[in-house]
Amino acid sequence: MRAAVLKVLPMLLGTIAMAASASAGPPVPAGATNETSPPANAPQSPGDIVRVPAGADWQSPAGADMTEGLPQVLDAPPPKGSGEQVPSEWVAVPIPFKNPLLGAGVVGGVARLYKPTDQPNQARASMYGAGGMYATNGSWALAAADRRYWANGQIRTTIAAGTGDVRYDLGINDAGQELSTEVKQVFRGGALDVAYHLRDELWMGGGLKFARLSTTVPGLPTDVSGAPLFPGEYTIGIFNLKADWDTRSDEFYPTDGTLVHADINVSTTALGSDSNYAKYEAFYNSYRAIDARNTLAWRVAAQTVSGDPPFFAYPWYGSGVDLRGYTPGVYIGKSLLAAQAEWRWQATQKLGLVAFAGGGGVYGKVPAFKQDDWLPAGGLGLRWRVADKYRVNFRIDYAWAKGDETLIVSVGEAF
Repeated sequence: MRAAVLKVLPMLLGTIAMAASASAGPPVPAGATNETSPPANAPQSPGDIVRVPAGADWQSPAGADMTEGLPQVLDAPPPKGSGEQVPSEWVAVPIPFKNPLLGAGVVGGVARLYKPTDQPNQARASMYGAGGMYATNGSWALAAADRRYWANGQIRTTIAAGTGDVRYDLGINDAGQELSTEVKQVFRGGALDVAYHLRDELWMGGGLKFARLSTTVPGLPTDVSGAPLFPGEYTIGIFNLKADWDTRSDEFYPTDGTLVHADINVSTTALGSDSNYAKYEAFYNSYRAIDARNTLAWRVAAQTVSGDPPFFAYPWYGSGVDLRGYTPGVYIGKSLLAAQAEWRWQATQKLGLVAFAGGGGVYGKVPAFKQDDWLPAGGLGLRWRVADKYRVNFRIDYAWAKGDETLIVSVGEAF
């Protein structure tokens, strides 16, 4: 599992702003029909507000990345000719969730989207807000963030902070015996990101992330409980660099184009971290319209870590969208590679169905965790259009895997 509780705020605010965006409409993708597209006189999208990131399925544990969801995909090209002024708007959204990691719960919050008074025709909207999460297993989190654009939209800053207490089960492989042990993590932290718009398709940025975690793992075998793999108290100081190349036709339901993302996180004692390590992540998403109702999407994702990371910084198979069907915390390695494809059928204006399949694995032995270089999965999903103008879907996916299965309830497409 990748860092989770510290992703609560970005994912929460992304959901809030996504709901707010239903008051505007995106550019109509080529080949769309009147049945699945906004009316011709619908207002154009205000550009990149804040979106639900790919794989925002509430399936990750507490960890190092305060802003992984919010600026993970740095931006999308603003629609051509979308200089229309959009007034500020307050939005409050409660969304239930259910996953194998945290169980059932609810996430909600409030956010304001606005245009700076000195830049009323800017294509992108700034925002600030706060929210929280509670799960039936006792997990909770609170967070707040501010994201705004400067210099006529060429520069973007993001500030986030949060605290919480999360509990989940961790799969331990002790001398061939499969064990499940409870993990409790208390965290507090914050982050600052700055991004620069180089051209329509390209954003580049970087930032700093700091956090303090207290981890309790009762019942952990003594031969695998040493630091830094399972540290009791851990301080994080991370320097981050990231870039995105985005040619998608739409940010919520793309039917054409690609999204390429690269991300480097360097934890160093020079910034106060308790250990030195680096984590590298990249993914490639592609979308092709078969006809007005059918879209084929596929994704290849990779992660690897070097140095001396704690257990929550390793790649966790099944975290987020790579891959649906596996409970996070069972397969953990130093590297992860996953590929998948998804067929999306918009059956009616409101109802959609999907079928997906893929495979991958984790590589590089990490003590106490299972390894496997071939972990296939597949499943079926139901979509219900909750924002017609922005083509945003409520999502229920049921996935089967090798010796495992998961039910995922979320908002927005998997990738």
